[in-house]
Amino acid sequence: MDEPVQLDELIGFVAGLNPGGDALAHLADAVTVSDRLGEAADQLIGHFVAEARNTGATWTEIGKSMGVTRQAVQKRFVPKSAAGDPGAALERFTPRAKAVIAASQDEARAAEHDYVGTEHIVLALLSQPEGVASKVLAERVTPDRLRAAVHDALGPPRGAVPEQIPYTLRGKNVIDVSVREAQRLGHQYVGTEHILLAVLADEQGVGAVVLTGLGVDKNAVEAWLAAHGLAGH
Repeated sequence: MDEPVQLDELIGFVAGLNPGGDALAHLADAVTVSDRLGEAADQLIGHFVAEARNTGATWTEIGKSMGVTRQAVQKRFVPKSAAGDPGAALERFTPRAKAVIAASQDEARAAEHDYVGTEHIVLALLSQPEGVASKVLAERVTPDRLRAAVHDALGPPRGAVPEQIPYTLRGKNVIDVSVREAQRLGHQYVGTEHILLAVLADEQGVGAVVLTGLGVDKNAVEAWLAAHGLAGH
């Protein structure tokens, strides 16, 4: 099988990002590009997983095609709550936080994407204007400006979209990490603020890149939470 992207092309691309840079600068750029390629690869697989589901393929059949078990493929592409796990992460989510996760599917569908990534989750946070995350974000950026910035970063439409859109690894990790963020802050619930912190924790994700570009970073969010008595311990 021919390689879709040649190594020398990637080397040339990275070198061209910072022509006057030294070896360490090129190395830093290479790490960033590698992370982006990993995310694109995840979206590529997610696209064909969604296509297979659209044609009626079972998770067992999809797992066999990928050389993994049904459980492994569901763990990768389906949030625990959607997989019917009674110990699902969403069990501790507040109603607003659950609404954000549901809205991320709507945002992906509106963009005609067959995957849910961190960028869709950021857009979904805006669907809850009374949520803590929206209040934190409003301190730094208007909803319209944030939505426009995310839309600029969205990938092109993919066409057919399945009823249950699979999450990218980064998108799924946001759900899992938001639980850990709540625990770290000593909270017994998972709110929209924990989802926002989880998005920002993945610095290479599209959602975090857009947010930090607008001046929203994890330290700023945690400082806001502390100032409003929401920092836990």
